[in-house]
Amino acid sequence: MTSIEGLIGLVVIGLAIAFMIVFSVQDRKSKIPLRRIPAMEHLSRMVGLAVEEGRRIHISFGRGNFLDSHAASTLTNTALLKEVLKQSAGSDRPPAITSGDGTTTLLAIDVLYSTRRAGIIGDRVDSRRGRLSGVTPLSYAAGMLPSLHQEQTSMMVTGGMLGAELNLILDTADDESIHILTASDSPVGQAVAFSSPGDVLLGEEIFALPAYMNAGSMYPASLLAEDSLRWLLIVFIILGAILRSIGLTIL
Repeated sequence: MTSIEGLIGLVVIGLAIAFMIVFSVQDRKSKIPLRRIPAMEHLSRMVGLAVEEGRRIHISFGRGNFLDSHAASTLTNTALLKEVLKQSAGSDRPPAITSGDGTTTLLAIDVLYSTRRAGIIGDRVDSRRGRLSGVTPLSYAAGMLPSLHQEQTSMMVTGGMLGAELNLILDTADDESIHILTASDSPVGQAVAFSSPGDVLLGEEIFALPAYMNAGSMYPASLLAEDSLRWLLIVFIILGAILRSIGLTIL
């Protein structure tokens, strides 16, 4: 049974890689249409408005560690940050980044330096734009409030691990008329954000952010590969149920 399970795992990995290669090539030839998500459309529009108005975009990485179970959301925020830096290169006020983890803060600062070295952004962006605001829930929320009050912020994206402390951040953003998009990977954070007037991404939608921000052909390809594997799983489940109902078993 163990060898069969290992073989199935290899087949799934092989199919995922094959799907991603095929869809990536297809996306380069002609843009792959993605499902409409209003929050994503608002994000693209607000980034453009922030640049036109000369106001700041704030990206929060949350309190997740890059080396733990929150690594996926951290990498998603990293790809989002890189794309926002590209799209806001002409802004008078470059994006600000806050994090609740030291390793993640260093990762965000490295993204700032790499985009500056590549000539994508100017010398206005420096390491002071990436800050460690606090390592506990309340200290993290409290450390973010001055940036919302004093830095001419018009748009904020909060991602990563954020729990009940998100309510304090959302209330402050609403008082300052800051448009906010919440992409927390915590069920508590998603529940808090869902009851707020801002935009919220639920479940796996948070990992689709780079694809909707046109960060590269591999991101929409991974979404379509995931959907394809999901449909294959549904087909196999139905087929297995039918075969079992007539007395046959696959495994």
